[in-house]
Amino acid sequence: MSLLIVTRGLPACGKTTKAQSWVAVNPEQRCRVNRDDFRMMFHDKRWTGLQKCERAVTEAQYPAIRALLSAGFDVVSDDTWLDEQQFQQIKALAADVEAQFLVWDMRDVPPCVCIQRDKDRGSLVGADVIAELHRRHIS
Repeated sequence: MSLLIVTRGLPACGKTTKAQSWVAVNPEQRCRVNRDDFRMMFHDKRWTGLQKCERAVTEAQYPAIRALLSAGFDVVSDDTWLDEQQFQQIKALAADVEAQFLVWDMRDVPPCVCIQRDKDRGSLVGADVIAELHRRHIS
């Protein structure tokens, strides 16, 4: 039975670092799927702010995860997964392909830590976005 791991947490809380380390332990069996990677592949940007671009990412992300799980790979999706509706959709996808489902809940990382980490890596997301995500989904 394949395994789907999803991370839940603010940008810069350590999701990608943890996911990359997990894949590196067994790269023949494990895969990482991330929205930012699709954004870069499709639009050469981490974020366009355009709904049609985000829809394209979603249209690729879910089938990619489904295909990998169905092919017997274990998958980690290291996106924020803070939106409850999206979280339930990915959980349902795992159930649909009879994959185990595990959550790495990193919502306990304080926003001030995430903001500093984001700043240290060149402010890829920005303090305002991180604070707003925390306000809307965590606090």
